[in-house]
Amino acid sequence: MPCQKHTRMQAFARATLVLLSLFFATSGQADDPPPYPSFVASYAAKANGLSIGTVQVSLTRVGTDEYLYEQKSVTSGIARLFGADNATESSRWRFHDNAIQVLEYQSRNKKGDDDDNAHLVFDWKNRHVKNIGAGEHWEIAVPEGSIDRLVMQLAMLFDLRNGDTVFKYRIPRQGRIKIYDFELVGEESIKLDSGTYRTLKVKRMNENRDKSWVWSAPDLDYFPVRFIKHKKSGLKIALVLKKLEFTGHAQGTGRASSR
Repeated sequence: MPCQKHTRMQAFARATLVLLSLFFATSGQADDPPPYPSFVASYAAKANGLSIGTVQVSLTRVGTDEYLYEQKSVTSGIARLFGADNATESSRWRFHDNAIQVLEYQSRNKKGDDDDNAHLVFDWKNRHVKNIGAGEHWEIAVPEGSIDRLVMQLAMLFDLRNGDTVFKYRIPRQGRIKIYDFELVGEESIKLDSGTYRTLKVKRMNENRDKSWVWSAPDLDYFPVRFIKHKKSGLKIALVLKKLEFTGHAQGTGRASSR
């Protein structure tokens, strides 16, 4: 039925955004090197082998000690045919005590629910986070080190670069703290348009219904080159890196360009 197809394609688009979300020292001196180089990257998104659009992510430095990580999803093909909407997410953060400290997170999706249209403001002095986005507002206490669902991608990248093999992230969502546990489970060679790369394969460990993996390439500063989410329903969302351009230099790394 048409309404069932419309609902399914909305689920395709939402799952694409959530997938990326499952997965970027020191103080604010103007001449401090950034913890990671600025970049612009794009991924091809597929659902069960069918193209549903592209996802673009970027990291830029704003001000002396803050960074903006953004993600834009543009639907196409069968997803656009059935009315799936474009969506954006952004995370403004600083690198504090050798870790990401989120200041503000926003997500926008006109056809999404409250969680897809959140606006979180972090108050680290009082250890609270407040949602002032569309829908129901809420405010909760946050443990030290909590981050948002988008910037978790960068946090994992940093942890892999530091040699960690087990990862735990605390994410405020829908008025509560949600825990995401990941583990390094092996290595694989991934062939991209730009070449073949040795990658580190990470799996989410505390999902009962769905399965999620991310592959990061050490030769690309541990940048994630592929994501897969396989839902219990049989829906399989895959994101594959198509283009990566580093535009800045990071502290502790000499590699700042893709092949």
